[in-house]
Amino acid sequence: MPSIRVEDVPRAIEFYHDSLGFAPVFRNGVTFAIVRRDGIELGLMKAAYTECKPGGSACYCKLSQGIDTLYAGYQQRGVTILHPLRDESYGMREFMIADPDGNTINFGQPLHPAGPD
Repeated sequence: MPSIRVEDVPRAIEFYHDSLGFAPVFRNGVTFAIVRRDGIELGLMKAAYTECKPGGSACYCKLSQGIDTLYAGYQQRGVTILHPLRDESYGMREFMIADPDGNTINFGQPLHPAGPD
């Protein structure tokens, strides 16, 4: 589970829930929380209580499907899009957003689903 540094955990929970659709699943006061969406979990850690990289850190969330719908929803909610949705030469369809603390979150989905083993 990637953990990212935030200045205000309750504010971050609100953003990740209201703007990104992540559900809060764990909270330790105002210093740490876990949010989850579609099997992806992110830790939100209060900056003063962690050795995590400062705001501006990045994490990657790989989806198996639904990236176009996710992207359209984030656009409608006014989420800051840093890198628009596009097909990449390395076989992924990706976009990148920023949270209020300057953290970058990259969402990606394989262009071609893996076949049976």
